[in-house]
Amino acid sequence: MIKALSVAGFDGSGGAGITSDTKIFSRFKIFGLSAITAMTAQNPDNIYGIIPASGDFFDKELKAVFDYFKVDAVKTGLIAREEQSLILSEYIKKYMVKIVVIDPVYISTSNKRLAMKHSNYPDFLMPLFKLATVITPNIMEAELISGEKIDNLNGMKKAAKRIKESMPGIKNIIIKGSHIKPDLNDNKIYNVLLDSENKFFVSISERIKLDKEIHGTGCAFSAALTAYLAKGLKIEEALIKTGMLVSKFIKDFRKIPDNSRDKHIYITGNI
Repeated sequence: MIKALSVAGFDGSGGAGITSDTKIFSRFKIFGLSAITAMTAQNPDNIYGIIPASGDFFDKELKAVFDYFKVDAVKTGLIAREEQSLILSEYIKKYMVKIVVIDPVYISTSNKRLAMKHSNYPDFLMPLFKLATVITPNIMEAELISGEKIDNLNGMKKAAKRIKESMPGIKNIIIKGSHIKPDLNDNKIYNVLLDSENKFFVSISERIKLDKEIHGTGCAFSAALTAYLAKGLKIEEALIKTGMLVSKFIKDFRKIPDNSRDKHIYITGNI
């Protein structure tokens, strides 16, 4: 069985982080492993507190996993401390992990800042960026990393180019386009890949309208992408299938009766 390690924060509300990733991996019949970077007290409305794991404990978490299991893929979410980035990068190199998906988490889908205030974002992630099969920033994270304002598809491509120019160690970049406000005449989501040969590939999916905000789309996207890559798909095909799967998750919620007053839905709740 393929084994995938999620390195991310713990979200007790069940919609993101470690909890979400393991649900996704299970759907693909992938054995999900985890190393927690931070304990978070949060729900889709608020983040009440974040306690990062110490470097020593984080190292022990990774040692416990890598000493026992052969890890085929690593997917990261929130990296809470610079030392976590350095420690994890050493394990990836030592154990020669083939698939590495780095989701450079800074801002959640619901516009909540997750990175620690003292973190030198995104520079402290560079040890992981250099080892990544692909990095998967959302629009706001891509703006921070590139320094470019993104309003449309061309803006996404320009930002991807700028990231590659400023951080030449990065192989593939996928900018997730769901945060761009849809054009009235083009209600689509564009996810842009700039690959290791500096060629663009654009995956297009339907933008689905719902009455509620969606919690956890970024985690679901990067975890599904990890699963497809771990199963041997080429990155272009993995991107297409990931977009289709996330759209399916959202569509499925329209079939479920909902009598709650919760103004959010959970992207992985029906897996």
